[in-house]
Order: sequence, then structure tokens, then C-alpha cells
Amino acid sequence: MKDLLAQLVGNQPLSAEQAVDAFEQIMSGKAQSTQTAALLAMIQQRDATVDELVGAATVMRSKAAKVTVPKGLTAIDTCGTGGDHAGTFNISTASAIVAAGAGRPLDLCVAKHGNKSVTSKSGSSQVLDTLGVKLAVSTETLTKCLDQAGICFCFAPAHHPAMKHAGPVRADLGFRTLFNIVGPLTNPAGAPRQVMGVFSPKLTEMIAKVLLQLGSIHAMVVHGQLPDADGTHFDALDELSTSGQNRVSIVRDGGVITTEMDPTDLGLSLGHPSALKVDSPEASAKIITDILAGKAGAPREIVALNAAAALTVGGVAESLEDGLAMAFDAIDTGKAKAALDALIELTNQDQS
Repeated sequence: MKDLLAQLVGNQPLSAEQAVDAFEQIMSGKAQSTQTAALLAMIQQRDATVDELVGAATVMRSKAAKVTVPKGLTAIDTCGTGGDHAGTFNISTASAIVAAGAGRPLDLCVAKHGNKSVTSKSGSSQVLDTLGVKLAVSTETLTKCLDQAGICFCFAPAHHPAMKHAGPVRADLGFRTLFNIVGPLTNPAGAPRQVMGVFSPKLTEMIAKVLLQLGSIHAMVVHGQLPDADGTHFDALDELSTSGQNRVSIVRDGGVITTEMDPTDLGLSLGHPSALKVDSPEASAKIITDILAGKAGAPREIVALNAAAALTVGGVAESLEDGLAMAFDAIDTGKAKAALDALIELTNQDQS
């Protein structure tokens, strides 16, 4: 580790192989806490490279507690980085539920990866717990959820025990590190298709290149804009936005393409961002419940858009337009609500 730290002090980034070496030492508990802190701080000062992220994610994936995907099903994920400070309800969690309702009849399932929130009022685990989903369940139950509900929730702390070695250091540092980006790259079900929201537009193409090297088949790395009340200032959004422009980097056919996406081109109205804001997991759960009950408005449209992206990368929708139609249908026919109901029932049957 000392040689790797000396290289970083000399302003030389780590190769993917060196990053694997460094993070293997960190996640196996062999690195000293001072070494871990130094490495994380030096990388963060200049931002992580593609190779460093690939190396860290490779190690973290190898040490994860795996979830088996039922034979014949394709798994996707909608986990984002968080950290956008937008204060919205849990859009990616709601879109995962809708995508499950639409996709499960077509052999698509959602292994939703997530955690408690640090920067927002409601994390994915908090809102699902509020909705009645039991978080502490066996991996066998998670597999059953994928099969019968079309969705499971992979609670990050239960699947990444090796992070216990880096966790205290991250807490002591108190600033964002590359682990905030690596987490969404380490789906416990090994989902080779995903929609990943990021907190900065400059990250979309870089993270897409990381996913490509990690073996993703089809992915979208997205960043949206959320305007304030008078439209003069834009907040970052680690989702696709229906209130502003979006930057999307697409992994497909062995390459990466980056484009801008205007929601009005898909026939969506520019929803008012205030309708998306919440101050608690209970408020977020209420919005999700209303969406699944068929309530119209900006929350319904932004969830359908993000579900459409998930259905597209999952290979069951030919385009975002097709995905939107499928998402709205899943909501209106009750298939999305049925997916959540089944997830609640199956997890609460678990005796873990």
C-alpha cells in the first residue's frame, strides 16, 4: 500500500490492476485506517479515474453477498448515486416498482439496490420500510421476490460486509469519496443492465465507460435538471427529469454514446418541481402510493419516464416512447401496485 500511496502523492493515478490491489487491501481489512483515509482523500482531490473506479468496483463486486436471479429472467437495477440535494421523493424506487409491474410478464425483473439516505430526506430503504417492505430478509427470499413480484430490494449494508473496514474512515472524513459512486456499480444480483443516475453531468460519460469495462450489456447513465420556482436556477437531479433537460450516456453494442434529452420531445409536460419535493419518508411513500393508485400529475410522469428508461435497457421496450406506454399501462392496470403488494407480502413471510 505504501508504494501505491507514494504514486498518488506523485500525482500519478492508479491503473485498474493497482486499484484492485489497493481496494483488496482496504476491503479485506489489511490496510491501516490512516492509509485508507489518505488514499480516498488523494483520489477525491482530483476525482477518480475510470481505471480506479473499475478496480474498486471489481473488488467490491467480488466480496458482495450475491442474489441469485431465477432462471429465464433478466435482471436490471435503477440505483443512483444520490447526493443531488434535490429533496425529491424516491423516484428511482417508484420507477423500479413500475418497471417490475410492466416487465415481469416479459421475463424482466428489478434487483433494486439501495441504502439509507445521507443527503436527502428519504432514502430507498426508508421509503420501502415505510411502505411495509421488510428489509432484513434472506437471499433466498430475495430470489423468490424476483420470481413472484418481479422486484426485490438489495439493502446495501447486508450485501457488502467488506465495507465495514472502510465505513468508519468514510464517516470520519465527512466528505464524498469514490465509494459514493462505486456503490451503484456493485449490484448484488450482477444486473448487467441498469439505469444509474449521477449527481453531476460531467459523470455520465465517465461512469458509462466504467460500466462498459465492467461488462454491462445495456445501461443509461443519466443526469437531469430541476428548475426553481422562477426557472432561473437549476438543481442537479440524479434521475431523468420531466422539468428540464437531461444528459444521457448510453452503453450499448460495445460503446458509449452521449446525448441530450428533452422530455417534451416524448410528449411529456414540463411538470412543476415543487410537486416532487418531500420532507420525510412518509411523504415520499404517500406520493408513491398515490401514483400506483392512478393519481395524475408531475410525480406520475417523472416515474413513468424513469421506468421507461429501465424497460428500454432491460430490452423489453424498443424505445423510451414504447417504455412510457408500458409504464403508464402498468400503473393504470394495477400491475405496478400488484408488484409492490407482492414484495411486501413475500418479505414479511421471511423468518430471518
